[in-house]
Amino acid sequence: MKGMLTLCAVLAFTGPSCAHDFWSNGDPVPPWVKSSCCGPQDVHHLRAGAVHVEADGYHIDGLTTIVPISRALPSPDGSYWAFWSPIAEPEPVIFCFFAPLNGT
Repeated sequence: MKGMLTLCAVLAFTGPSCAHDFWSNGDPVPPWVKSSCCGPQDVHHLRAGAVHVEADGYHIDGLTTIVPISRALPSPDGSYWAFWSPIAEPEPVIFCFFAPLNGT
């Protein structure tokens, strides 16, 4: 979990050239993987008003996908961030989801 948080934080706050450079075992990630997974088009900085916390999880305006509360990672900057491919909207698989610690 800590590794995933670190990876997603790097993706959110750095340019695409350094995202996904190495696998967790230290091997380099092939260029085709870097261009297809979690690129700039997959990063979504969400307004607080576009995210609604309900009993079954986080609901994001415009999407039917629900993020279970147990999958939310703490947001280092207090904002909502989600990583999904826009071509799968309105039902994308959300790779990573960050939420403020207080849920608002």
